Amino acid sequence: MARPKEFNPETALDKAIELFWRKGYEATSIEDLVASMDINRGSLYETFGDKQKLFLACMDRYCNGMAASRLSLLDQPGPALDTIRRFIRGKLQMALADPTRKGCLVANTAMELSPHEKEIGERVASALASLQEAYYEVLIRAKKQGELRKDHDPRALARYLTTMMQGVIVMYKAGTPAEALREIVETGLSVLD
Repeated sequence: MARPKEFNPETALDKAIELFWRKGYEATSIEDLVASMDINRGSLYETFGDKQKLFLACMDRYCNGMAASRLSLLDQPGPALDTIRRFIRGKLQMALADPTRKGCLVANTAMELSPHEKEIGERVASALASLQEAYYEVLIRAKKQGELRKDHDPRALARYLTTMMQGVIVMYKAGTPAEALREIVETGLSVLD
């Protein structure tokens, strides 16, 4: 008979997410994970598998939890373009409020691992596609409500907004001052006018 787990796997995953998010995949050792998750090495492997499988579980939890919750903010009633502006400005404010400048787990992972880790790269691509699709749905609504100019292509704008915000997060991690980031965001949002 298997011994019952003496830890909460979801809580342990949340701790691993924070560690990977702060340090990155390569810089995070199994020892770091065991200490941060407050579990022993055997429990880590038995519950989550190896480091890569644990990271994939973290990506899934992050994308299906925190990121999905944020994306739901785009599904608010009212003027669609105002919703996008609020969402993007809110993402920037949330990033600026973090003194550790950890950025976005998806953007960090795209830069660190996507080029050489196929399965992780697929998770990143899926997360970015979900963000792009959420923008697209709001932009379609904006078009139907007459808020978006007829010559604006919702799909192209959704791609642009996704790319612009990922770039802003990269610039933020690189130490770009807050005022410059706000200027970048406002210039980027001006394509909606």
